[in-house]
Amino acid sequence: MHLAVRIVRYAEMSLSVDIVVDECWDIETKVRYLRSMSEALQIEFQKWEGTGNTFVIIDGFKYAGFDLQSLDSKVINRICEQENTDGVIVLEASELPHVDLKCDYRNADGSRSFCGNGTRASFLYAKMQGWVVDEAIFEACDGLHKVKLNKDLDLPSVKFMPLSCPLDIDDDDFRGDFFIDTGSPHHVHVVHDTQTLDEFNIDAFGRRVRYHPRYAPDGTNVNVLCDLGEELLLRTYERGVEGETKACGTGAVAAALVHFTLHGGETQRKVKMPGGDLIVRFEPSKEGGDYNGVWLSGKASEMVRGILKVVTVFLLMLGQFPFSSHAQWYDNLSDEATVSVITLSPGQDTYAAFGHTAIRIYDPLEVPVVDWVFNYGTFSFDDGFYLNFMRGRLNYKLTAAPFYLFKSAYVDSGRGMFEQRLNLNASEVRDVAGYLSWNLQEENAVYRYEFFRDNCASRVIVVLEAALGDKLKTHCQADGRTFRDGLRPYIEGSPWTSLGMDFILGPRADAIMTECGASFIPDDLAEALKRMTVNDVPLTSENDWEDHFIVEGMWFSGLPAGDTKRHFPLFVTLFFLALIGSLRIMKAMKEAKSNHSSHSIYNVVRFFIAGIATTLGILLLLMWMLTDHSDTWGNYNLLWTLPAFVVFLPQSFKFKRKAIAAAATVIAAYLMLSPWLLPQFTSLSLWCGALAVFLTVAPLRYLHVRTRF
Repeated sequence: MHLAVRIVRYAEMSLSVDIVVDECWDIETKVRYLRSMSEALQIEFQKWEGTGNTFVIIDGFKYAGFDLQSLDSKVINRICEQENTDGVIVLEASELPHVDLKCDYRNADGSRSFCGNGTRASFLYAKMQGWVVDEAIFEACDGLHKVKLNKDLDLPSVKFMPLSCPLDIDDDDFRGDFFIDTGSPHHVHVVHDTQTLDEFNIDAFGRRVRYHPRYAPDGTNVNVLCDLGEELLLRTYERGVEGETKACGTGAVAAALVHFTLHGGETQRKVKMPGGDLIVRFEPSKEGGDYNGVWLSGKASEMVRGILKVVTVFLLMLGQFPFSSHAQWYDNLSDEATVSVITLSPGQDTYAAFGHTAIRIYDPLEVPVVDWVFNYGTFSFDDGFYLNFMRGRLNYKLTAAPFYLFKSAYVDSGRGMFEQRLNLNASEVRDVAGYLSWNLQEENAVYRYEFFRDNCASRVIVVLEAALGDKLKTHCQADGRTFRDGLRPYIEGSPWTSLGMDFILGPRADAIMTECGASFIPDDLAEALKRMTVNDVPLTSENDWEDHFIVEGMWFSGLPAGDTKRHFPLFVTLFFLALIGSLRIMKAMKEAKSNHSSHSIYNVVRFFIAGIATTLGILLLLMWMLTDHSDTWGNYNLLWTLPAFVVFLPQSFKFKRKAIAAAATVIAAYLMLSPWLLPQFTSLSLWCGALAVFLTVAPLRYLHVRTRF
């Protein structure tokens, strides 16, 4: 189950499937197997940019043993379209001696070429992973390249292979243009003013040159160069992408060498492209004609992380989808097929703090064996994810994966796992599998995630009710707990998470959970399943329970019960409460003796506390007014956070004293009512924090009896 970002990690996933089939298999069975396998092909990635060029970078070490280099061009094209990138890079071990990594770059059309910006981004990626230090050697499709962090420029840099001098084109079609291969072929057209460059139809010109017979059959990249003296402006049409890109490293090198060929001068050029600036340094060969020591430098950074679901080449050629209803795979399940519910223990990360639930379909008699996990806890990590999450509009979807991959991913990370087999007959198993098959279709797979009411765990009941109908009796009972009570055991061991949850959740979290309301918690769902019946027969029992891996020690994550570190947030709020209280007393004593106001440390602490409180209040207000996170709406913590803004009112403000008195009154009312009457839980840490804000907002002289309000 997920509160924030959840990324599913599969440690051993293949993008190429070796299929050993018996000749007696019919075509439909083979196709069904391939369809099912495709759903498991999910790989982790990071999206990087290098001066405007964007790439999907895949850690090939995680998929050792699988031939990622053999990905079909259609798969590469789909990845680039899905993630809106210029290419795909797979980083893996090189078979060559004294080489640190192999950097396999694929253009959006699947073709291979050397990519300067992609190699620089890959170097920073590898450096962050700890694979290389400040210098390394990478293998690319055109040979070996040194990469390093340029200390002078503080930029990642890549060294090119020795390059030949640009060729002057003298045919009628492109007379006056140049051609040079910088690891990728580049045609360079020169213009002489920025207006011509801006108005140049590079897509039309690029297509004409890229597919010209002189560059057949592979084509070429096309550049338009404008000379501004010390700086060069460049636009590039990239083959493979088949359009203009924001930057091109090999194109920048081509432009720099063409400009040096025309004008000579310094052996360094700054090339400005729509995505940013690139620095090219080079050393002309003493014999003339060639260039050695060509270095490309520029910015690179990580953009986003996520997972990719990739369909195999065979399925792409068929144009069909995994578990398509055409195959009716669920109708072929044998009478030995079973349905199980899998429960996983909480993880160390906040998003995994409450555990996870999935559904398993297992048929040992089917050929090949059907053993699949259906997971309602997956989302598409697209460019709009963060904005949608902040707005409370997070779409999750159903996906499927082989059980052995699912199990290894969680067990290898130290997560506990148990399984409850459901007592369903063969027809009922097929009904559940049929519903899951329908739900897995692309048009049905997505649902709107709600933390308390619709997540990976509560979806299990939705599946059972939809597939079994009136035969299922849930026998759910409300036990008097609130939603916040349900969370408590899972966050007590993470004190700051607990404090944050208590602060951000509003009064709706303190509503009594309805019947089956606790099923949003995987452990509570597991208990609820024991009370359910199908045709008046228990749905599952202790005899149907199987432990796959039980965590040594406690099931819940975080600090163990009794650990004093669980109270650390309380100690922090008590510290600030004592600090502001003691400073107020000291200030009052000094003012009484010297008859003048003292500012010093007191005001620093006062502004600090008021600033933190005001910021938190604005956050709560934005969550209420601008998002669909309804469980944060109407938060009573607004009563002690937002009023702190009065501290920052200027002294010249006419009604400052009245505003401070009003703010202090509101906070005081909260302090008196929150433990008893307000319909929202207040922890001791938050109450002490509110008291510290009260002492910050309400200096005694502003509440003196002579103050009139």
